[in-house]
Amino acid sequence: NNLMSSLDALKADKNYSKISIQLTSEELDVLVGRIYEYTLKLASDNEIEIASDDLEEEKDVIKNLQSYLEVQRRIFAEAA
Repeated sequence: NNLMSSLDALKADKNYSKISIQLTSEELDVLVGRIYEYTLKLASDNEIEIASDDLEEEKDVIKNLQSYLEVQRRIFAEAA
């Protein structure tokens, strides 16, 4: 939830397109890739089906990260 709130605040910033995250593109891809893999495993472990468009990749890594976190939030809610 904290990460989602921070991402929302980041995207709401008027200079969002100019903000730079100090990770190499490879590091960021690895990080978001691992979150994607975790999301799939979390869904599988909790026997929750995810629609393919829920995890559809976009060019914007932050948007991908947000969508993965939203799916995780849904999984936790449904599994509770």
